Amino acid sequence: MKSKRGVAITGIVLAAITAASFAVWMVPQNTPTRFIVSNASEDLDALIEQHSVVASSTSDEYDRMLAGQTTPDSYIAIAETTHSQVNSFIIKIVDTQVPSEWADSYGAFADSLRAYNSYLAETVVVAEKLKGNAQADITGEESKMGQYLKQADEYLAASNSARPQ
Repeated sequence: MKSKRGVAITGIVLAAITAASFAVWMVPQNTPTRFIVSNASEDLDALIEQHSVVASSTSDEYDRMLAGQTTPDSYIAIAETTHSQVNSFIIKIVDTQVPSEWADSYGAFADSLRAYNSYLAETVVVAEKLKGNAQADITGEESKMGQYLKQADEYLAASNSARPQ
């Protein structure tokens, strides 16, 4: 049998837990997260490298799909994951506070990532087309893909040109 003191302590603990859980609900949830960068050059270089690794891996998988070494469904899953990763890079860029002299460089890199996401969407169109017919003509889609990659490269070059000296 519990003593009155034990019951009181248990009651206090339960009250504290209840109060804390209500406090979580009362805290505003729409508070934006902002990243503050101490070295904009290193941060941007890291994002560019991360994107390069992701893009290279996805390109390899696309080639494997075209060679029949992986299924279009498998490629679509990979492309969707890559799309999500690229979106997270874009969000980080948008939510990062950089010195004003870096804004153009960061903005151009975000545009490069958006163009790359358009490329990814077109690769998914190809995968869907190949899923229905492994011998389908994909020349039109590949032309669009080339345009998106060219655009992504141009924005990346603009990002590099906009870097402060």
